[in-house]
Amino acid sequence: MPLPVASVVAILLAGLLAALSPRMLARLPEPTGEPEPDMPPKIPYAELAGARWLGLWLALPAMVLAGVAAATISEPALLPVWVPIAAATPVLAWVDWKVHLLPYLIVAPLYVVTWLLTGLGALLMRDASVLLGALIGNVLVFGFYFVLALIGPMGYGDVRLSAVVGVGLGPLGLVATYYGVFFGLCIGAVVGLVLVRGRLGRNIPIAFGPYLLLGAFAAVWV
Repeated sequence: MPLPVASVVAILLAGLLAALSPRMLARLPEPTGEPEPDMPPKIPYAELAGARWLGLWLALPAMVLAGVAAATISEPALLPVWVPIAAATPVLAWVDWKVHLLPYLIVAPLYVVTWLLTGLGALLMRDASVLLGALIGNVLVFGFYFVLALIGPMGYGDVRLSAVVGVGLGPLGLVATYYGVFFGLCIGAVVGLVLVRGRLGRNIPIAFGPYLLLGAFAAVWV
């Protein structure tokens, strides 16, 4: 498939998947257990999914993110890996912003699909180093965020999501992987300072998942 055609297909597919994501969100089971202290009341997933024109608002940024990946990833066989990541980023950001949770039933399938598409890319390229890069990225990024969760307020949902980012960035090289982590932390730190110490003037929990994902796409762009 010619690269411009593949890019258009990737953008449209990411938009379609994102537009359909509210239906999946509405069917997610609610988390069990006691809410964490100082957390806002949990909004039901079905209520989040019922926001007016949500499918359209999720599709637009997904298409932009897929366009960023399509414009900057030079190896066509690796582009499909970023389509589901682009499609999932807006809905994960929406949920994380509203309820400070990253649903396991979205992140776990995304992780599996990312690995499957990475494996397909390695097969098409006939290059086992793609899988090795994905494994290294998975271990390094997940390990880094796992340590952050042990010593700081990082949620384990963010740690799980970091594994997806690591698998996607790993085949693009150690530099891209480093920048993905660096940009994510920078974006999260800047927004966190604004929310906690800026005009809002109050302590609030920080939804880090959106910044983790945006950092990955920023690294792809660079």
